[in-house]
Amino acid sequence: MKQLKDSQLETFDTEYVNDKRWKIVQEQIDRDFPDGDFTFLDVGGGNGLFADRLLMNYPKCRGTVLDNSELLLNRNTYNSRKTLICDSVENLVSLNNKYDIVSLNWLLHHLVGSSYAQSRQNINITLQTAISLLTEHGKISIFDNMYNGLLVDGLPSFIIYHLTSAKAISSFTSKMGANTAGVGVCFLSKQQWISTFERNFLKIINYSDAGEPWFTSLPRRLFLHMGKVHEGHFWLSISI
Repeated sequence: MKQLKDSQLETFDTEYVNDKRWKIVQEQIDRDFPDGDFTFLDVGGGNGLFADRLLMNYPKCRGTVLDNSELLLNRNTYNSRKTLICDSVENLVSLNNKYDIVSLNWLLHHLVGSSYAQSRQNINITLQTAISLLTEHGKISIFDNMYNGLLVDGLPSFIIYHLTSAKAISSFTSKMGANTAGVGVCFLSKQQWISTFERNFLKIINYSDAGEPWFTSLPRRLFLHMGKVHEGHFWLSISI
């Protein structure tokens, strides 16, 4: 999988799970783990702010933050109930522990490979590995972006991947606001996410929109074939 440079990673030194999004996650946790005693793995957890919020709100829980960026991991606040692992998502399979919750927040669209097909396969492989790390009643929590097409649902995903992964035009895509310019990004539509989860034997227990639709200029929408663009949260279990 391709990796972002530190200069690009700096833009992700923030916490995207605001109060509104936190309530979405909290409702799912309170229902499925009412005693608040659970373990979690935050894959791509970076600076650990999301993990810190879990630890603060659930004093019995214990968590692990895994990220391939030392830059972001070094910005974690120490907590005796939090473990840090500097490693790639590609090596998730080497973890020996099982977790009640595996979080993949705004991670899957960054699992880009040398082609669009390989990027989609990277997502599948990561989901399958996450499943293998779950306890018997474990859940997968995913926030991600939904890039829905105007007429052809999955077309924005395909176009944006090829534009952002092309090194020859990286200076142009960077100026256009793509912080993954030259590396690539693999956004999916809501229906593509749903199909991907179902294909990997995951059941959607709950879905919630996680923000208002994004305003995008008409020329850009037409150029990228974009319809509604927004964020959502999936709470998943293994299909039986």
